[in-house]
Amino acid sequence: MEYVWFVVIGLAVGLVSGRFLQGNNYGVRGDIVFGVIGALAFGVGLSTMAASPEAAASVVTGGKAVMAGMGALLALILRRVLKSV
Repeated sequence: MEYVWFVVIGLAVGLVSGRFLQGNNYGVRGDIVFGVIGALAFGVGLSTMAASPEAAASVVTGGKAVMAGMGALLALILRRVLKSV
């Protein structure tokens, strides 16, 4: 079930960044794909490294959402930085 959250958050972050940030050749679809990839990679990576906030029962869903959002944003920023170099 956590993978569904990662995909949904990645979709949302990619969609928002694709709508508001202009000047890329990938368009909205590319931003959505990179957002989902970043959310999955960061969320799953941190979960396997035991850096996941699952220890606190009250922040399980919120912590996963934050991790997925951070991963999606980092993937999109990294893609834009590497493209401009």
